Amino acid sequence: MRIYLSLVMFVCTLFVFPQQQKRYFDTQIDKHLRAYNRQSETAIQNGDSERAEFLYDSIFNNHLKSSYLRDFKMNKVNGGHFNTAKLDKPFLLVTKSAWEKIDEDEIKEINRMSKMYKGQVEIIILFWDTKLNAKARSKDYNSNVTITYIDERDNDANHIIRPFKHSFGAPACFFFSETKQLLKIDRKFAISKPDAHSEIAFHVIHEDIKKMIFDDGPTQEGMITTLQ
Repeated sequence: MRIYLSLVMFVCTLFVFPQQQKRYFDTQIDKHLRAYNRQSETAIQNGDSERAEFLYDSIFNNHLKSSYLRDFKMNKVNGGHFNTAKLDKPFLLVTKSAWEKIDEDEIKEINRMSKMYKGQVEIIILFWDTKLNAKARSKDYNSNVTITYIDERDNDANHIIRPFKHSFGAPACFFFSETKQLLKIDRKFAISKPDAHSEIAFHVIHEDIKKMIFDDGPTQEGMITTLQ
């Protein structure tokens, strides 16, 4: 009788407390970005940078953090496609706009990171540009870095990919765990010329990446920090 009652209570618990559904990044953006943009623009127009930062922290921590990435395909500059379904490790998705000037030192540092964490962290560069331009601009990245592009004139950018440009712009860096959960967004990803300050920041980045590799789940600490 006791076993029967325990079983009944367990079944009831399943109905009362159903398993939490996965939250997907693109869905969360569709739900919350418009209100965020409206309030953020008002704060910026009023010169209230503290309010603008608070609004970003709010949308990220309450709605975007730990949301899942749906699988999608991107064009590779060297031909073929890159399918996120094949990813089984943490990865950085760095977006680049057509008009952005990319610093040579940034490319060198990304190449350095890709060598240090080869087989542990995937680094993907996404150019919002034509194939021809993306290929020309990516020639100095090493073979450990995956170079992709989206030419929006072809109307191939589906609802899963668009949020990476139309949510927080480009350049930006999105860091995902091996389970494809969003951990951090750097909204103005840039790496300046090497100096003492930059080397310290690089060290912090690498230490954070190592934490993400060996930790079991998403961390509260920032993954990538814009370097000024």
